[in-house]
Amino acid sequence: MIVTPSQMRTFEQNAIAREGIASLSLMENAGLAVAHHVLELARKAPGLSTKPVLILCGKGNNAGDGMVVARELRRRQWPTHTVFCLGRSFTGDAKTEYDRLMASEAPTFDATDSAWLRCDYGMVLDAIFGTGANKPLPEEICRLLLRVNALPGLKVALDVPTGIHPETGSLLAQHPFEADETLTFHCAKTGLYLSPGRFFSGKVTVLPIGIAHSEEGVSRTLADEELIRRIFPKRVAWGHKGTFGKVGVLGGSIRYRGAPVLSAKAAFMAGCGLVHAFAPAFQAEERPVAYNAETIVHLIPSENGHLSIRQLDRLFSEVNEMDILLIGPGLGRMNETMELVRAVIDRVRLPMVIDADGLYAFGSEDGRTRLREAEKPLVLTPHLGEFAMLLGLPLREVEADALSLAENFAREHRCTLVLKGATTIVAAPKGTVYFNLTGNSGLAVGGSGDVLAGLIAGFLPAFSDSPEHAAVLAAYAMGRAAEAYARNHWEGSLTPTAVLERLPRVLKESEP
Repeated sequence: MIVTPSQMRTFEQNAIAREGIASLSLMENAGLAVAHHVLELARKAPGLSTKPVLILCGKGNNAGDGMVVARELRRRQWPTHTVFCLGRSFTGDAKTEYDRLMASEAPTFDATDSAWLRCDYGMVLDAIFGTGANKPLPEEICRLLLRVNALPGLKVALDVPTGIHPETGSLLAQHPFEADETLTFHCAKTGLYLSPGRFFSGKVTVLPIGIAHSEEGVSRTLADEELIRRIFPKRVAWGHKGTFGKVGVLGGSIRYRGAPVLSAKAAFMAGCGLVHAFAPAFQAEERPVAYNAETIVHLIPSENGHLSIRQLDRLFSEVNEMDILLIGPGLGRMNETMELVRAVIDRVRLPMVIDADGLYAFGSEDGRTRLREAEKPLVLTPHLGEFAMLLGLPLREVEADALSLAENFAREHRCTLVLKGATTIVAAPKGTVYFNLTGNSGLAVGGSGDVLAGLIAGFLPAFSDSPEHAAVLAAYAMGRAAEAYARNHWEGSLTPTAVLERLPRVLKESEP
């Protein structure tokens, strides 16, 4: 379960009000859970306990958690150095923990005292802000983080690494705390899995702190191996071409001839029975599109190398023979092509995947209304720039609140939204959200989106009741294929064709 900081605060308040748990007990539970985890790490790596632990504390509840850790480790005869990074003025439960720590006579330092920087630490614990930071950090903390990241020892963050926005994953410091592991309490926080925060969080471990499960209305989860094995479609042993579905790919233009080819190949990889490509016919002297032999190609008369609204009637009868329609790869953005896309959405009653140029037909209020009124399952696959276009918002504003905007868009437009990025967010219309963490930077190349859209379309016949699962499986498998490539090759040389070559093995390994 993955929650926002505000949702976590609600859980804590409910535990205090309804379960009678004192807030100080929650702090003690958190600190003791961390201490026990740290001791377990030392048991597995005995060399850790031969060196002191550095604990960096701010001035809020996260600092209180850190002071409990310091006190407990000292009680276990493990030397600790506690550094107060924002002074020693505490209130509430943190003040109680400060008084207890001082009574234990554990060594403490102020950040301005450079003596603590000269020690050889086995571990560095970050308890400066946790979920309490949501704006750029003070300059003195930014300078401190630079020095801390250069220190030896295993780096462990409590709840959320300092310098990472706990909800959005955005950077609050140029050089956030670089955690090898983040120990987060009760539930993982959204910022730990969103980019770029996830790349500073290391391994994320959720520690229980005594709160009863109370996550009603929260349905965010990771697209991990366990989930993929659970949703992986079972093949019907006696099935035939029709059983596994007919996928239509409507795309291509004179400039982008290869995009629908990649999508068609990917759809086959996802196990569908037939793939039909609806593509523009070019002049005799122009280079034809080299579809794979298995694809059934329907050449549609083009206008200047683009499909046009004037071809709607011809397309309508042929497209309606499909089970699934993917629309958009390589279409181009000519006005008459965009009119065709909107007309297809209005008239064709098939589940659809809308990708790439197809999305640009819906960047106006009228377009968004058409999406909301579509009476069939829709899967939209924008990257951040395309999502900003769909919303009619500046890209910077979308980047700052991508998760919330994605959740709201999927709900309001009753569609499955696949927001592509280093962390791909799959948001379903009923509120379920999946975070896909597979993949690498090699996927940031032209054609990757065409492969992903084709995979989703190819999986959709097996997921008629849950299109979001088709999207999750596609994103996961494509990411795993990219990772498989990078095990033996430089990831920067990855191409969509190389992804396609590795998909069969990846899917076999994902099968339960």
